[in-house]
Amino acid sequence: MKKSNLITNLVASILCLCTFSNTLWSQEKNTNAIQFIQGDSTYTITKSSDIVYLKKNQFSIRYFSKPYDSDKSKFYAMRVAALTDAKDTIVLKNEKKTENISYFEPGTGIAPGENEMYDIIYFSQHAHHYLMFENQKDKRAYFISKYKDLVELEWKIFGVNFKAKEMKIKDFKKSTFYLVFFYDKNLNDKIDKEELKIVTVKLLD
Repeated sequence: MKKSNLITNLVASILCLCTFSNTLWSQEKNTNAIQFIQGDSTYTITKSSDIVYLKKNQFSIRYFSKPYDSDKSKFYAMRVAALTDAKDTIVLKNEKKTENISYFEPGTGIAPGENEMYDIIYFSQHAHHYLMFENQKDKRAYFISKYKDLVELEWKIFGVNFKAKEMKIKDFKKSTFYLVFFYDKNLNDKIDKEELKIVTVKLLD
């Protein structure tokens, strides 16, 4: 084989290997990400603090979690606090225990609606949404897919509850609010690295 052909074949083999590696990498999911979905648009949040712009219309949020297991006392859940004042997020720090955070302390989980789901966002400095999935019967979020030992779940949001008044998102007067996502991976009731995300939501008229 000529030297030029050998080099050409070697380069082609390297390119094929790189393409194969990239394909495998693209199939790996970022299970620490949170996705906001509205219509045909998807906004992926990977940083601990970020901003998302949404229309004043219904939207959904997707995330990954281990299944809730009541038999083994493995209470995996995504806890989400909805706030209208940025100063209420200042208390959030790594290594801080949830018992010292007003909206994540024990007993502050909001009861779901009649269908056992959270169809609306409840704004409160002293409560949070407790999104869990044990099976198709016991759940507070919709099952989307299974990935390794995790489930991909979706929270569908159709309205808001602000100052004890329910309304459609289009009637909500606030243009900015804050969603604090806390997923306690090691179930130690403490904020550890990569367990918290603060998303500023900007609503566009």
